[in-house]
Amino acid sequence: TWITATQIEDWLGIGTATAADTAFLTQCAAAANNFCYARRREAGYKNESLTTVPNGAVSLGTIMYGGALYRQRGGISDFASFDGMTAGSTNGLSPIVKQLLGIDRPQVA
Repeated sequence: TWITATQIEDWLGIGTATAADTAFLTQCAAAANNFCYARRREAGYKNESLTTVPNGAVSLGTIMYGGALYRQRGGISDFASFDGMTAGSTNGLSPIVKQLLGIDRPQVA
């Protein structure tokens, strides 16, 4: 894998409070690894492996994406917040879920 849950946790600057938090952070790392790898393949980087991160920039980008997944936990369309302002209405799946599922994108034969 390119990154680990620990790297995301360090980047976020938090500690996990429960076993459920740790499990979710691990799931975010796995999703970020797979999603970022797939996006780079789509962009033409065909000779990469999921076992070795290509460079520091790709590593950081993957960590940041995993952090975004973790921070969105509990949010409908954006990061969860305790702000009193309403976030507005959201219809359908959040954009990040659509990215993860690879939907709303034309299929290539």
